[in-house]
Amino acid sequence: MSMYNVGILGGTFDPIHFGHLILAKEAKDKCKLDEIWFMPAKTPPHKLNKTVSDFSMRKDMIELAIKDYAGFYCSDFENTLEGNSYTFNTLEKLENRFCCDEFYFIMGADSFYEIETWKNPAVILKIANLIVASRDYSNENLTLKSHFEYLKGKYEIKGISFLDTVDVDISSTEIRELAKAGEDIGKYVPESVCRYIKEKKIYV
Repeated sequence: MSMYNVGILGGTFDPIHFGHLILAKEAKDKCKLDEIWFMPAKTPPHKLNKTVSDFSMRKDMIELAIKDYAGFYCSDFENTLEGNSYTFNTLEKLENRFCCDEFYFIMGADSFYEIETWKNPAVILKIANLIVASRDYSNENLTLKSHFEYLKGKYEIKGISFLDTVDVDISSTEIRELAKAGEDIGKYVPESVCRYIKEKKIYV
């Protein structure tokens, strides 16, 4: 059985936007990945006290956004797991179920700096290759390289690649606020996603 290099891009995706798509495409091209799996979180532990759109709607929006991208897939894997959507648990389950594939977990620089605040960071660093997208971050005392050296001295690390990527100055939170206010969000999300949000009145 052939081994695939699979990039995992997780998140709430409420909604998916061009920033996600650009990051996924650059990771796939520059890190020579065979596939990118967009993996919406079922129950994000950091958003338990916040309103999150229904999983099926977030999944629908991802599928609409990626339909013209070769090698992009939407996975409902986290929706099949019990409890909160912890990254370490997802990666462990993926490794067990798809033992012939090599997984690369894609994250932003902010998440990389904060990875020790995640649940079981040692597991994440040990079983998955990380692709860290560098972009502006408020903590100027840290650099990606020095933080990598720090982590390497403390944990067993499978592999880390750093990816220079275009910084898209928009967030899903801002898009939801614009949609709620009746503003045009067409420059931030694909047209099909924009239509879906309007038709379903998701953020009204």
